[in-house]
Amino acid sequence: MPDAPSTDALTAALTAALAAAGQAHHEYEQHALGGTHDEQWPAFYAAYVLGRLGDFVSPTDLARWLEDTPGASNWAAAAAAYVQRQLGA
Repeated sequence: MPDAPSTDALTAALTAALAAAGQAHHEYEQHALGGTHDEQWPAFYAAYVLGRLGDFVSPTDLARWLEDTPGASNWAAAAAAYVQRQLGA
């Protein structure tokens, strides 16, 4: 796997990608799942983010970290920071 991007670049890119993943996932739940909660949301988000940013981490690790991210008013930013900590960035 390629090296992770720099800390500042990773923060901005992850936050934007996670926010976009949230919007895409909402549409997926509403239209494809008929409004049903997707229990596999971490895998969806991980695939979306890695599709946009490249394979800087395994999909399994990213999905686990996203699921473990504590709730916050700005979840995308909190998740980006949490992922960075897990990467050691």
